[in-house]
Amino acid sequence: FFSSRRRHTRYIGDWSSDVCSSDLSMSLTKLDIDRFISSLRTKSKEFNSISNVQLASMLEETISNIKEVSFFWATICSDNKGTTKTPAEGEEWLGGPFASVLATQYYIKSLTNDDDLTEKKYNSEENSYKVFPNNFIERITFPFIDAKVIFNKSMSFDDINKYRGFSKRYDIDPSITLVLGAGNFSSIPYLDVLYHLITRKSVILLKLNPVNEYLKPVFEKVFQSFIERGYIIVTTGNINESKYMANHPGINHIHLTGSDKTFEDIVYGRELTEKERKSKSLSKINNKPITSELGNVTPIIIHPGKWSTSDIKYQARKIVTAKLNNNGFNCIAAQVVVLPDGRGQTDTLIKFVKHYMSKAKERKAYYPESIERLEKLEKDKGYERVNDLSCVTPHLTREIKAYSKFEIDEVWSSTIYFKKIEYTSIEDFANKAIDYCNNELWGNLGVSVIIKDHDRKFNKHITNLYIDKLNYGTVAINEWAAIGYIIPQLPWGGFPGNRDNDIQSGQSVVHNSMLFESPLKGVVNTKFRISRIIDPPWFVTNKKARRLFKNLTYYQIHNSNINFLKLIFAALV
Repeated sequence: FFSSRRRHTRYIGDWSSDVCSSDLSMSLTKLDIDRFISSLRTKSKEFNSISNVQLASMLEETISNIKEVSFFWATICSDNKGTTKTPAEGEEWLGGPFASVLATQYYIKSLTNDDDLTEKKYNSEENSYKVFPNNFIERITFPFIDAKVIFNKSMSFDDINKYRGFSKRYDIDPSITLVLGAGNFSSIPYLDVLYHLITRKSVILLKLNPVNEYLKPVFEKVFQSFIERGYIIVTTGNINESKYMANHPGINHIHLTGSDKTFEDIVYGRELTEKERKSKSLSKINNKPITSELGNVTPIIIHPGKWSTSDIKYQARKIVTAKLNNNGFNCIAAQVVVLPDGRGQTDTLIKFVKHYMSKAKERKAYYPESIERLEKLEKDKGYERVNDLSCVTPHLTREIKAYSKFEIDEVWSSTIYFKKIEYTSIEDFANKAIDYCNNELWGNLGVSVIIKDHDRKFNKHITNLYIDKLNYGTVAINEWAAIGYIIPQLPWGGFPGNRDNDIQSGQSVVHNSMLFESPLKGVVNTKFRISRIIDPPWFVTNKKARRLFKNLTYYQIHNSNINFLKLIFAALV
């Protein structure tokens, strides 16, 4: 089915988000880049031979460095996004130092622990392995959320247990990996670097995106132990410098978090035509192995059910969170809400999504050209602006009644779409929604399904149908799929099978702290409604997010009694 999806073009080419720099001349010389790569090459064999215990020790030093720099890290991000000292600053703590520390701790466990998987967590019927939660603090900070990794039916439990570890399990030649960093959430470059340090035992040239190149001093501090030993170099650069790095003969492997347009430019030197994307083979100008995470037109499926008005409002706030978190500049930002046609509750849900989008505080459209794009969309009579005209950043909605460009393009802004599906039964709706998401929407990174009573006997087969048939890297039941990004044991990436010339959401995965070598997809499950009293802390409507995620970060770094009390106080007061 992959070839049936049309391509997407994120507006910002993630070579370097080159539109934010008017000067395309090289500020780094070719000689500078040659020296970077030569320096890394001399250290690649040394790093490749260090023990897992030594690597784990260096990661412990990294956590200590994060503790020193975490406040600066979170607030320099919020300063540049215009959210400092607002609840939205909590997103920078959660998606920056907290996610980085949590993943690093689980990587350390994997590096220092050679125990086999336990069959108690294995579900033979699903061929899945439960990976989250694992302790008390995870249960109270992410209440009622659990996660599992699903594997291909051809793999047995013994296969799953055996084929994990990568560089822990087999020898890998010394190499240099070029990581082309994302410009939106600050933990993305960090986690991409860690994954290739650990799985490939590769030294790293990290090239930051100009949108967030203000993070350079953060990563120089965080990776200090690796930088001092010559194992990592952090640099910035424009599109010409990025191209020179990607084509450099000294680079053995590239990892890109960005857009499919950038991927095609790296591999083929141009934007491909539809005919070329359908071709069985296509000659390349760059034959280096490239792993990638390239975004998604993210769907949220609303399964038919009997919802109270209170339920509808709660789920509307969840959808608005999935859209407006980070002002919509997420590869997993909600874009198309897939709804059952002909139900009165559908129109009520749309009404409340618009209501909460109208009430949400506007944010700075910090990505280059994003505000111009919103203003252009607003002029189209098919769009409805739901927030006040005095707001600088429009919040837009639109119903998809026929073909829409933004079924195959990330809108990359504070705009959301509604798609109604005709159906004759709940099974018919599920099958049609699955088919629409798999075959009409671009990408396969993550999908959410909102279904009441998902674990009750009369709905269990429907829930299993969604989990089994949705061909996405992450399937989230009753939660925004971005939670799968935060849970480090889950693989993060597109669904397996994307071809180079029809790349969709990319190839391979990151995160995956248990180092599974052949995961099929990650699955997040939670209750239809976590609480009737308060919204979860990651909702954009929760006013405690800043204090809570700040204190959670410090507690995650150091589980002291005082940090625990601060965390509880932040949650309750």
